Amino acid sequence: MYKFSKAIPCKNLVTLLDNMLTNRRYQVFMGCKGSKWRTANNDLPQASVLAPTLFNLYLHDIPKTKGLVFQYADDIAIVHQSRELKYGSNTLNDDLATLGDYFYKWRLKPNPTKTEVCAFHLNNKQAYEELEVVFNGVQVQHSFKPKYLGITLDRSLTFKEHIEKTTKKLHSHINIIQKLAGTGWGADGRTLRTATLVLVYSTAEYGAQVWCNSTHTKKIDTQLNSAMRIVSGTVKSTPTQWLPVLTNIMSPTLRRKEALLRTTTKADKTKKSLLYQMLINTPNLGLKSRKPPWSTAKELALSNFEGTKEWCENWKSTEVKNRGLVSDLNKSVEGMDLSRDVWSVLNRIRTGHGRCGSMMSKWVLRTALRVIAVTITKQYII
Repeated sequence: MYKFSKAIPCKNLVTLLDNMLTNRRYQVFMGCKGSKWRTANNDLPQASVLAPTLFNLYLHDIPKTKGLVFQYADDIAIVHQSRELKYGSNTLNDDLATLGDYFYKWRLKPNPTKTEVCAFHLNNKQAYEELEVVFNGVQVQHSFKPKYLGITLDRSLTFKEHIEKTTKKLHSHINIIQKLAGTGWGADGRTLRTATLVLVYSTAEYGAQVWCNSTHTKKIDTQLNSAMRIVSGTVKSTPTQWLPVLTNIMSPTLRRKEALLRTTTKADKTKKSLLYQMLINTPNLGLKSRKPPWSTAKELALSNFEGTKEWCENWKSTEVKNRGLVSDLNKSVEGMDLSRDVWSVLNRIRTGHGRCGSMMSKWVLRTALRVIAVTITKQYII
């Protein structure tokens, strides 16, 4: 209430907020049994729309530290850059001591056992060296693969661990889409497309602005191609260029580029966010092999990148069978509302890839069937 009155000196609002937060009672139920009524002496009401704003207001005067402070709700990260690991440890110890005093003053209880520390560098000789950091008298655990806001980081920022975890999640989500796509009774193409965007793509593209330049993104693209094959009802031999066209979903690479450009453009418009300050003060690129996302964003902005436009250009230059059947990629192909079996057959005719005689000869299946048939015939004659 003290900080709220300092930020918004309005007596009516302060009184209203005080009535909302004072003498709140709660009760806990386990099955049919309930506990006694108790009064909440502190904290904010859970699931309240106003609670996140009030919490941000409560921490708006967090003290400045030597390192940069990144905060999302109650998740706080301190980042400091130094040439020696021991100097970085000393700085983090000082910053944590400063924050510890602030938390104690305002009755906030951080959990040192859930706090992690990690060093990001490319020196393989120090790959297994741990930082010695203490927080409130407790040794902070050193993690080589910490997780922050749902993204798993690693020492060299290759995001290999995060992409592998995401790939496993996608595999289980794709199985759900597979259950909806029966041969004769399955959902139509439009329903499967919507379900795939919600279940699969939302998971696959989380934090893509950060790891879009990783060399391990092909693992995610493989899973997304499998999902698009299920939606379109095509076989594995279908060229991957056909899959985004049939499902009316832009290719994963272009979607990640659009997300990166959209994020940086939004930061440029506001010009007050921490992201904008970081983008205008980007460090010099030490290694040519490294491709940080901010350099890619600058290249996309200078080239006036448009995902749909580049998608159309790539499609026109692609040499696939029956490419002339689809000219406008902004519209979905005809037949998405048809039944599942008709939609699958139609797409296999479009692409020229299906379980037909010529394709089975390419897969060396027709010869094998002939051999089996001849063998059975001979046995029958004998």
